[in-house]
Amino acid sequence: MTGRPEWPEVVKEVGRPAAFVVVEGEPRAGRTTLLGRLGRHERQGSVVLQARCTRLADPVPLGPVLEALKAATVEWAASASRLSPLAGCLRPLLPELDAVLPPRPEVAGSTRALVFRALRELLTLHERTVLLVDDVHDADEETRDLLRYLAACPSPRLAVVTGSVPCRRQPVPGATWWPPRTGVTAYFTLDPLEIEQVVELAGSRELAERIHRRTGGVPGAVDAVLKAIADVADERSGVKLAETVLPSAWTTSVAARLADTSPSCASLVEAAAVLGHPAGSRALAKVSGVDGDEIVDALLCALGAGFLLDLGRDRYGARSPLLADTVYDSIPGPRRCLLHTRAAKLLAADTEPAAARIARHHREAGELAEWIRWTSVAVDSAAAEGSPDEAVRLLAEVLEDPGLSRAGREKFAVRLSREMMHGLVDEDTVRLLRVAVRDWSLSRAARGEIRLNLGRILINQTGQVDAGRSEIELALTDLSGKRALLARGLATLALPHVGAVSVEENLRWLDQAEQVSKGIRDVEVLAAVTANRMSSRMQVADPRVWQDVGDLPDSPPSADVRRQVSRTYINLADAAAWNGYYPVARTYLATARRLIHDEHQPYLEALADGAKLRIDVATGAWAQVETEARRLADRVGHESSLAAEPLLALGWHDFGLGHRASALSNFDAAFALAGGSVPLQASAFAGRVAVLLAGKDLAAARRLTDFGLDSLRRKNNWVWAAELMPLAVRVMLDRQESGAAEELVVEYRQGIAGRDAPLAHAAEILCQGLLARARPAEAAELFGHAAKAYHALPRPYAAAGADELAGECHLELDDQERLLGAFTSAETTYRALGALVDAQRCRRILVRREDPRTPRRGRRGYGQSLSPREREVVLLAAQNLTNRQIAERLFLSARTVEVHIGRALSKLDLPSRAVLSEELLRTRLSLPHDSATA
Repeated sequence: MTGRPEWPEVVKEVGRPAAFVVVEGEPRAGRTTLLGRLGRHERQGSVVLQARCTRLADPVPLGPVLEALKAATVEWAASASRLSPLAGCLRPLLPELDAVLPPRPEVAGSTRALVFRALRELLTLHERTVLLVDDVHDADEETRDLLRYLAACPSPRLAVVTGSVPCRRQPVPGATWWPPRTGVTAYFTLDPLEIEQVVELAGSRELAERIHRRTGGVPGAVDAVLKAIADVADERSGVKLAETVLPSAWTTSVAARLADTSPSCASLVEAAAVLGHPAGSRALAKVSGVDGDEIVDALLCALGAGFLLDLGRDRYGARSPLLADTVYDSIPGPRRCLLHTRAAKLLAADTEPAAARIARHHREAGELAEWIRWTSVAVDSAAAEGSPDEAVRLLAEVLEDPGLSRAGREKFAVRLSREMMHGLVDEDTVRLLRVAVRDWSLSRAARGEIRLNLGRILINQTGQVDAGRSEIELALTDLSGKRALLARGLATLALPHVGAVSVEENLRWLDQAEQVSKGIRDVEVLAAVTANRMSSRMQVADPRVWQDVGDLPDSPPSADVRRQVSRTYINLADAAAWNGYYPVARTYLATARRLIHDEHQPYLEALADGAKLRIDVATGAWAQVETEARRLADRVGHESSLAAEPLLALGWHDFGLGHRASALSNFDAAFALAGGSVPLQASAFAGRVAVLLAGKDLAAARRLTDFGLDSLRRKNNWVWAAELMPLAVRVMLDRQESGAAEELVVEYRQGIAGRDAPLAHAAEILCQGLLARARPAEAAELFGHAAKAYHALPRPYAAAGADELAGECHLELDDQERLLGAFTSAETTYRALGALVDAQRCRRILVRREDPRTPRRGRRGYGQSLSPREREVVLLAAQNLTNRQIAERLFLSARTVEVHIGRALSKLDLPSRAVLSEELLRTRLSLPHDSATA
């Protein structure tokens, strides 16, 4: 309590002469703790009397104060000689002090007035006395009057501190007001603990937030929960236990407080606990059975005792979830069932019945038929309102109830598998469906549909492609007579991005789906098959797909069809982005969002947000990428396959900013989650290779390149290799595997031939430039074409990379004007993106070339003489520097260094690099035919 902000001020105020301090706080707010601590603090230089009031059916007048005086016999004995004869009036009240008090005087007048005066004299006998009286709200009227008297007649020798619950109303007609209206020197109200204060006590923010939410910050409740979980070994278990634990000491305290209230008040509090949500006075009266005439008094009692909160506008709720749980747990079973039945009837009579709550009340009342009926209504309502996650929660909850019948279990299991398609799934719900198809007694049709939907979920949201494919294939047998469902299952297997099977196999599934769907009138199934057909064609960059997209309905009247069309546009946007049609992809995403703008579709929204992030990274819109990517990953869950997209975006974003370690971590995490998506895996491969290549780890980069290329070969859709191909070629060339690089580029060119994928074709031009690197003039032209192609998409980071490569070629050719143009373009783009490491690399070259001492001349040839760059490279090689070290010193690639050395050896007529030495070069470079470069 000394850590609370009130403590220093309370000590200060109590220390003032003639202090009368009132401390108010709701039950278990810490009043008693504060007064106890204050008593220990004041005992060092004062006589401290501590009294606690108790509500009794027949209270003893002045009982708490008299008990406190009796406990201090030793203090009075030492100063008895200073007592006046008036103190003898206390002999009948304090026989234990006969040896201290003077004889009882024979006086006329009000005995009560004399007693008050005598008590004041006794309390002010010593130099300083501190009277602490707690729970004054439970005090008898005589005790309260005495305290009012002491407030009105202060003494510098006496400090009075009282503790009570706040009293804002007259709870009983004719009762006197507390606290005193005059004489009080300071008021303090003990507020609930703030979240930061609970963090200090709990040692963990997550745990503190759970405890604060459950207890409302009431100090006594917080302390009780912390003590109840103190022996839990790990934090995760402690957090979980804090949500449900009912501390025994707290339970006993609440029961005692509730027993002290009137029967009507207790019934009202029980009704509030059963309802479980804020309710009006009439609703509480109907559920509790309290008569209308008694409801106001009962409410005032419940509010004053700290059981209920007044939320305004005739709405009342339990003080905290912990208090509600405690009261609920104390209600005897038969009465609890009665209260639940009343609550269900009350809610069912509403103009807009809360079906989920009604179902819960029927279940707790043991009324199973009504429970099932209202659960179905609740699920229908959640689905209609666009809340699939709520529908899934309700269905999973009812399916785990052992009271559900076999027929009900089958009905709800099928419904759960359908609703899960629209929301974000969790591991527990997927496990529930797996148990259903494996262990439950289900009809063949029900099992087949559940398997089908489970397979789609495993593929789309968990990345378990092989498991999902197996479930769908097993479902096809059970669904042989259900053509609509059969078509849907076949269509799911048709999407090329799913799994490692070849595109040709995916398209065979699509043909079967279209054959099965002929004659089907289910517009949603037809829309699903159509969606997957268009998505498949866009994913393989079929040029004929564009005319089909134009035939999509603009605004279908059916909500189910709208969702399918929205999914189609999201899939088209995803595929168009992989192909390099970024503006088109953004347009498709906007159309998809428009179609479901008034619905909550978590799965579709996550897909759309992931595609947008990828487009933002590719097109250089990096400002919000990190924030939005982390938000999306948190929303879908970091273990969901849907998190692969934001993690991949973070990887490329970090790589562009030069943060290689975090980029690699994000690429690895994305790859681990992207098992269900070949293009995502290919991009993750590319990112990992890019990091390794930047770190000069060519062996590891080569291994990853092979893995990535093998997966694309199996899929046979080379348009998805656009990010990986230039990196793969660079790795092979840096490892002096030019033959393998040339074969790969030929294979890639054939793979994308006839495909409408501008990103893939830009990558192919870049690869051709890399292969032509030994011929700088040709390579520079190809890199320039690649840069233009990337800029046109737009894909600025890749364009800047191509410009930089072109600049390197112009540098070798000593073409000042063109190299300045290429490096300036690259630097400007890098800097605009925030890729400062790359921008600075270009800037260093520009500074060197723009030095006025550097002779500027146009492009020229050197014949058999060494060019300035060849001379520079070969001199460093003669100093036994490796290609990599030379490349880092001169800001070149290792491949460029290799080319320069090869040309220099040829011009110097040397058999190999091994014979190079500085002495040999001094001799050779002095020959007449080389005098121009000497």
